Amino acid sequence: MAAVANHRWTISAEVMEYAIPPIRDMLILGRNSPVGCIALRRALELLIKSPYEHIEIPDDLVLSDILVRSALLRRVPKEELIRFVLKDIRPMMGSEEVLHVTLEIKVQVQTRAHEDTQTG
Repeated sequence: MAAVANHRWTISAEVMEYAIPPIRDMLILGRNSPVGCIALRRALELLIKSPYEHIEIPDDLVLSDILVRSALLRRVPKEELIRFVLKDIRPMMGSEEVLHVTLEIKVQVQTRAHEDTQTG
């Protein structure tokens, strides 16, 4: 197909490096998402060194699976994360979607100073 003489074309592109890992913190898969959890887990294993934990959500009409960076589950209990997803994320999600979620988890730690009873 030849270009038309009186037309001018401009092509612009934004080019950036492909991000590894392709997910940072968490991926939520809808029950009818176009890609399955097994395929995503295999792809993550090939691309990423840091481990992700698979959380299956049984008997839910919208959600099927959560893939979350294992390190985050050292800061927040799995049950709390599931509760957060079901309460706050699921209402804005369709069963055909796959959502990429970036989490900010802040943990407050308090400790009581212990008096040193040993003398040295």
